[in-house]
Amino acid sequence: MPGDLKSLNDSPFIEVPFEVQKPQDDLRLDLFLALRLKNYSRARVQEIIQEGRVFVHGRLAKASLRVRSGNTVLIRYPKKIEPECPFKSLPILYEDEDLVAVNKPAGLLSHPSDKSVKNTATEILKQQFPTLKLRPVHRLDRETSGVFLLEKSSEMAKSLGEIFSHHQLKKEYHAIVLGKFPWKKKSVEVAIGRENAAIYSRQTTGKGAWAKTEFELLDSDSTFSLLAARPQTGRLHQIRVHLAYLGYPVAGDKLYINGGKAYLKAVEKTITDSDLKELGAPRQMLHAFELSLKHPRTHRPLNIRADWPEDFKRFTSSLNLKFVIR
Repeated sequence: MPGDLKSLNDSPFIEVPFEVQKPQDDLRLDLFLALRLKNYSRARVQEIIQEGRVFVHGRLAKASLRVRSGNTVLIRYPKKIEPECPFKSLPILYEDEDLVAVNKPAGLLSHPSDKSVKNTATEILKQQFPTLKLRPVHRLDRETSGVFLLEKSSEMAKSLGEIFSHHQLKKEYHAIVLGKFPWKKKSVEVAIGRENAAIYSRQTTGKGAWAKTEFELLDSDSTFSLLAARPQTGRLHQIRVHLAYLGYPVAGDKLYINGGKAYLKAVEKTITDSDLKELGAPRQMLHAFELSLKHPRTHRPLNIRADWPEDFKRFTSSLNLKFVIR
């Protein structure tokens, strides 16, 4: 029977919201969530719905329900004991009456998941901005640092959703990759889709949706290269997948080096220093350096940059790799 979310306030669950944007209008609920939950198959999403853990407008929902832009989809996850979050606040890169951009540290999830709620950027920002309801405009992988943009109103969410869905913005990432990158500039246009292997979140090339990334060599030595990556589309793990496809994976990328063996070890908590050394770096060396767009309300150019984190600076310095900010 349908249930009311008010009855869940004292239950041993946490509720994670997902906002439906205009490009997702009229999708089936199970497909919408399968697209949003990168580690879940559509079949697993359907199981979660059947377990009575998904709500739309405060009511239990069926997998066949058609979601509408402006809907909030809530998923109940069992509460888990989490370690204390090491971050009490996040550095503010930009703020106005419509938007907030922060510098997300590496190792921090963008959004809550079934494994982590407190240790996420959005949860930290709830404490940092207690009077606001901030909604993420995009996502960054856990180990990717840099510019993370959120909006302050549902009206702004629709405008930004259109900007992102129509690729009316520019993004520049910086990556340290394994090997001496042989091109000064390289454009990759290769489709990306789920690999459907033992690691569900792992993507592959040659199937799925068209994707394009432009790469520029900034500096290199004989074993590592520093690149600028400018994705022209927004596929899951796009930069990492395209670099692995070229044969120059991101240093420290547990998922796309050696078939993801290090990722499985990390999940099982059996990863060793030797495994990390084989990856070339202790974490994925990818940083969202700059986000450029026209402000959705004022239409003025907006350029937001995030300085490299300390570990990224130390790593490039140890390799004597240099980048001159333009």
